[in-house]
Amino acid sequence: MSHIHAKFGLTGFDCLLNINKKIVPRFVLKFYSQLKFDYNSKSDFVVNFVVQNKSFSLTLKEFGQILKILFKGQVSHTDMWSLDYLSISVLSKGRYKTTPPSPNVIKSLIQVPRQGQVTRTKNKKTIIVDKNKILSREIQPHMKPWVDIIRENAICLGGHRDHVSAGLCRMLYCIETSTPYNLAFFILKRMENTRNKPKELLPYGMLLTRLFKHVVSVFPKLAIDHYLSHDRVMHPLTLHYE
Repeated sequence: MSHIHAKFGLTGFDCLLNINKKIVPRFVLKFYSQLKFDYNSKSDFVVNFVVQNKSFSLTLKEFGQILKILFKGQVSHTDMWSLDYLSISVLSKGRYKTTPPSPNVIKSLIQVPRQGQVTRTKNKKTIIVDKNKILSREIQPHMKPWVDIIRENAICLGGHRDHVSAGLCRMLYCIETSTPYNLAFFILKRMENTRNKPKELLPYGMLLTRLFKHVVSVFPKLAIDHYLSHDRVMHPLTLHYE
């Protein structure tokens, strides 16, 4: 674990090792139910939400500071499998535009070299895996614990466990090369995607407990007795619209 702390600490991923908060379900539901995103006049990515008729607006930097996660560095936000999508999903302009390494460069660091064709089974059929798609079993052995930590605390929502998404591959590359990664941007984009899919489970409950404490500190009139906290072992949350 000391090796993981050292590697994660160089890139800001160490914040994922210290998340052990109770969850405030009512706040999580309120947060997601009126969640909106935009850019301000300074081209800052901004998250907007409402709690008890009080509006809050936080820049990416403010959001990262409150949640104690890194808000600078490389940016990626694709959920697709193929590494080709890293370049396709790059923002066209602005302060969050960062050019990803090529698929070959990423594979050279995080993937065990292939010996011939690689296959996987889907719906009882054998499928040849594309050269720029990486299976979980192909990840370098010392990185496999990293994958579990990132899936649990940064990506959060299910997905296929037999392969590694392009976004996760980018994170592994950044950790291995000690390159800062903008976790705050990634998490906000995940929240944005979840907001557009109301049937999805709601991620980042423990991280949002830090945001709840911030809201309480700046909004003393909040009816805090309505917001009970629970241990992290609980039924998944989903959006409810009246």
